[in-house]
Amino acid sequence: MNKKNESAAMLQHYKELKERCVAYFLRIGHPKEELDQLWRAVHQAKLTLKNEKTGKKQCIGIDRAIEVLGEEVFLSGISRCAFHATAVRYDAEGKFSVDFDLYHWWK
Repeated sequence: MNKKNESAAMLQHYKELKERCVAYFLRIGHPKEELDQLWRAVHQAKLTLKNEKTGKKQCIGIDRAIEVLGEEVFLSGISRCAFHATAVRYDAEGKFSVDFDLYHWWK
C-alpha cells in the first residue's frame, strides 16, 4: 500500500472511531456539549500499559489500548479522565492495566 492509500485508510479508521466514540458517549449520558472535550481526550491522554505481574510499563497509543481493553472499556477510561485528570482500566483477565493521564490539562 502506498503512502496516499495508507493516509486514506488511517483517515477512514479515525472517522469510524470518532463515530463509535460519539455514539458511546451519548449512550452513557454525556451531553452533546461535552463531545469536543471527550474527543480531544481520546487523542491527548497519555496512555501507559502496565503488566500487572511484572510491573513493567510502556507508553502506548489509542489502537493498542483498545486492543488490550476493548473499545468500551477504553472509552470508559477516557470518559473518566476527561473530567477527573486520570483513570485506570484493566483488561478482562486482569493481566494488564492502562493508565489514562490528562493531568497536563490542569497544570
